[in-house]
Amino acid sequence: MKIVLILLFISYSSFAQTTSDYAKEKRWAAQVEDALMDGDVVWLSANNHPFMSLYTPSETDTKRTAVIVHGIGIHPNWAQVIRPLRVALSEKGWHTLSIQMPVLANDATSQQYTPLFAEADQRIAAALSYIEAQGLTADVLVAHSLGSVMSTHYLANNTHSFKRFVGIGMPAANVKYLSKVNIPTLDLYGSEDIETVLKSVNQRAIASQANKNYTQKKVDADHFFNDKDDLLINQVSTWLK
Repeated sequence: MKIVLILLFISYSSFAQTTSDYAKEKRWAAQVEDALMDGDVVWLSANNHPFMSLYTPSETDTKRTAVIVHGIGIHPNWAQVIRPLRVALSEKGWHTLSIQMPVLANDATSQQYTPLFAEADQRIAAALSYIEAQGLTADVLVAHSLGSVMSTHYLANNTHSFKRFVGIGMPAANVKYLSKVNIPTLDLYGSEDIETVLKSVNQRAIASQANKNYTQKKVDADHFFNDKDDLLINQVSTWLK
């Protein structure tokens, strides 16, 4: 009996680590929908499960769309980095689609998210399909922190139509994927960023040396661009132009 119980526990633990916490996603969705001021909720599907995204149309006549990918354990309207970008880019000539990425428990480490990368790939692909079905163009993939790792994993391992990539606060885990990313890339990080970002600056540049359109930029900010929304928006939108 003890052996059976141990096996069941191992099996359950393995399952829990390879799928998103859908109950947590549901709670995030309720919270986001209740407080949403800009944009509309669009439900997409990946891994046979619906997930929330926020579509904000551009204020200009354009087909260009930015897909925005948040960091560890949060949601597509997060006040730091994500909401400022998804709203501001819509004011500067891009439609934006900010997508809910797989999440785990609050105390989960970034390493524990690695088994969820396959599902993350499916979500980015679903966002891309949605954009193209609307007759729009997937101009740029914009991602922050762990979301940037999920995004470079996707770009390195999938056929896609994204034209550019912006990685904000990219940690060391990006190094293994950046060498296979060949679209124009902005590697944006802060002078007061977290350790894994600052210590992998040279490694990221070396991994991207075959990409002639790779740009690395350090600015006066922390990992979450606290009190630096204007700086973040200006850096990203200027590079995109």
